[in-house]
Amino acid sequence: MINLEDKRILVLGFARSGYSTAKILNKLGYNVILNAFDDLSTDEKAIELKNLGVKIVDGGHPLELLDTIDLIVKNPGIKYEIEFLQRAIEKNIDIITEIELANTLFNIDMVAITGTNGKTTTTQMTFDILKAANKDVFLAGNIGYPSIEVAYNHPNSLIITEVSSFQLQGTKYFKPSVAAITNLGVGHLDYHGSVENYRNAKRNIYKNQTQDDILVLNIKELEKYELSKINSQVILYDTKENQEADVFVRNNMVVYKDVELFDITKMSLPGMHNVENAINAALISYIKGASIEKIRDVLYSFSGVKHRLQYVGEYNGVKFYNDSKATNPVATTTALSGFEKNIILICGGKDRGIDFKELVPFFPRIKAMVVVGESKEILYNLATINGVVCHKAIKVDDATILANKLAESGDIVLLSPACASWDQYKCFEERGDEFIATFEKISQED
Repeated sequence: MINLEDKRILVLGFARSGYSTAKILNKLGYNVILNAFDDLSTDEKAIELKNLGVKIVDGGHPLELLDTIDLIVKNPGIKYEIEFLQRAIEKNIDIITEIELANTLFNIDMVAITGTNGKTTTTQMTFDILKAANKDVFLAGNIGYPSIEVAYNHPNSLIITEVSSFQLQGTKYFKPSVAAITNLGVGHLDYHGSVENYRNAKRNIYKNQTQDDILVLNIKELEKYELSKINSQVILYDTKENQEADVFVRNNMVVYKDVELFDITKMSLPGMHNVENAINAALISYIKGASIEKIRDVLYSFSGVKHRLQYVGEYNGVKFYNDSKATNPVATTTALSGFEKNIILICGGKDRGIDFKELVPFFPRIKAMVVVGESKEILYNLATINGVVCHKAIKVDDATILANKLAESGDIVLLSPACASWDQYKCFEERGDEFIATFEKISQED
């Protein structure tokens, strides 16, 4: 554990996690400064922190701050490449994220779930099952409240946390009792710089685990891990009948230690990727004491998480799905795999230099594409070269209107951008909300 005694702590970055971190550290009596690049002079929460005695330095990251601090708790979205953090590294100042701080301050039992895709759905499924089983459980991380806030308010509860590569890169002693990596693909190269850096950040989820802890992995991805260097109990799963896996599917039933957890044909969410998510959730919940009955009740009725292949509704025989969280090509291929044909795909967004070639094998399922954002020319050319009808739009609202005009009864209109949203929207949620609002407008026109 990091020794916080007599440490002068800088919380770098504001937003919700920065606010919660600074407030809790202040309540616990630590010497804390909050530094934000933006002007916080009129921000209500910043004013609240000032009134509590937290020193706030805003409007930039002055290097002289580094002469007065011993530890930085960094907002996960701030890149290590900025000069302020590079100078901190030169000065051997520890840089962590708030999940590491929560792990340091509180003796909590935490389930941590990460992965390139599927982590949000898996985390929500797991929480819903354990809540239905009347366990003392709370949701935290990317999908809920900041982990430090939940740990402070509920230090004796089980915390189910979705953790990102950004958060995991800032860990040193982080140690969940159960960890799961849904899959280890490619993501956030603009932040991490390389595929291996990104994957190494994800692998931090288990680096401090011991034989008393559990790590859940997909057996199809074993080549991405060195099992000999993993100290935890590894549970491997497969979606086929594979006796080499600890959890597998036999006659449509997910089996673990001869116990049938659930029937994959009774799930409400489409796609084999959601079967994988459900296996993770069911296994973790079973280990943490949920009954088979509650596992099945939740998984058979689970309708999805907002912006994650969320069923929005049907209009004139056309079904609309919001998968705005698909911020990389692999996530979009995962969504496409859930449907066999007649897809009108709305995609595009911030151009991060990613190759979209992963989409090509799924083009036979696509009836037409509507592309938007910075990357629309790249996607338009890719579609055209491969014989897919493609149209250009400006933003998601007019793309959705166009997709609806192109659609016929039996078609699927799918927003799955394969790109980040930052070129036109503050976040993927705002992008998805625009899709939902446009669908509601279309469906009320009659």
